[in-house]
Amino acid sequence: MSKQISLVIPILLGVLLLSYLIYSAMSLSPIICEVTMEFNGRTDTRQASGVTEQEATTTAINNACTLITNGRDESMACGADQPVSVECAES
Repeated sequence: MSKQISLVIPILLGVLLLSYLIYSAMSLSPIICEVTMEFNGRTDTRQASGVTEQEATTTAINNACTLITNGRDESMACGADQPVSVECAES
């Protein structure tokens, strides 16, 4: 195999892989949800995206609870509570 071919093949494969990664990242999160959580008098609103509404909502709940709780036990208790509000839309 010539040096040019052995150089072109890895570059071509790298470009194809990069193109696939960019395409996948752009099409994986069509749903965006905004969730407001309240726990022990503290409130926070967070947005998250996901492939499904459930995934986006769960991620937003976890993100909000992380900021308004202290420690793992409180975070788990907060995550088990119902959100104050949930608004989802397709991106």
